[in-house]
Amino acid sequence: MLASPGRFFEKFQKIDKMYRRFYQYELAEYQFTPNEIAVILFLHNNSPELDTATDIVRCKGISKGLVARSVDSLFAKGYLETVREPSDRRVVHLKLSEKSLPITERISIKQKEMAQKIERDISQEELRITSETLDKLLINTELLLKGRENHAE
Repeated sequence: MLASPGRFFEKFQKIDKMYRRFYQYELAEYQFTPNEIAVILFLHNNSPELDTATDIVRCKGISKGLVARSVDSLFAKGYLETVREPSDRRVVHLKLSEKSLPITERISIKQKEMAQKIERDISQEELRITSETLDKLLINTELLLKGRENHAE
């Protein structure tokens, strides 16, 4: 390993912190909470494959209570719609509404701008290798989270 384990994880935390700050600033005029922004970004980037509150809790690591509060708030403000699963009425799919369209269009533009900035001076081959490596790291992380490997401390 090139970096100490602590430094390795700090790098991911720094990227995540930058990502959250960036969108908090870009969407400041809407006065969303950080968790509301997380819900919007998650649905924008993952729907329709992942579009339930349970998916957000599982993938983002946000508590059920905070996700529920954010979903309720976004629904009340008109940014979210809900659709019950016909085969299992307990499952509620979340969908960004028409009202959220200006926000998601802005997010798409800003995501491309951010990617260009953070990928500066990195070759396509380096990006490909990084992506493949991150995929493997995420698979191993999921195994740890599911308890299929030794317990992390």
